[in-house]
Amino acid sequence: MSPEVETLLDELVRRHARGEPLDVEGTLRRAGDQADELATLIEAFLARAPRRGPTPASLSFVQSLDDPPLTRARVAKAVKVEEVVDAIVVACELDPATRPKVKRYYQQLETGVLDPSRVAASVWDAITGLLGRSRALLSAPPGPPPAAATMYRADAPLGLQERLVTVASVEPPSSPDEVDALFLGDRS
Repeated sequence: MSPEVETLLDELVRRHARGEPLDVEGTLRRAGDQADELATLIEAFLARAPRRGPTPASLSFVQSLDDPPLTRARVAKAVKVEEVVDAIVVACELDPATRPKVKRYYQQLETGVLDPSRVAASVWDAITGLLGRSRALLSAPPGPPPAAATMYRADAPLGLQERLVTVASVEPPSSPDEVDALFLGDRS
């Protein structure tokens, strides 16, 4: 190993020991023609070096990547779901009694379960006004909603299954109302 490669490797090892970021690409560029030799040594070092835990900032960043854009925007503005629901109810001049239904639809929209293209412009106006972002930035990427696998319990009592079927068949579906039209599009 040449003295230049040894010096560069020592610098990288010291940075690792201090918990500093490792600029591996920059270190390899500095090695010039000896970059391949240094890369092999760095790889061997990192394979054996103790792993560092993620910093709170990096962990938070990676976790936020899992959130849909609407959720990220709401959290970034420190706005609660209830505040968004209130804004929609007021902007769309809905009866306050519809808040639970509006909340359910908003949460489906926020998590990407509800198709954003079917949501009324007045709902989007309320959301974009509150969050300060455009509809294009807040809309979840196009595509089908997440699929849910059907689950069965072999040990579920048959009486429970029969009651669920009975309840489902007895309760008529509610006719679409103004809230349904705002979030699902006007299907009339």
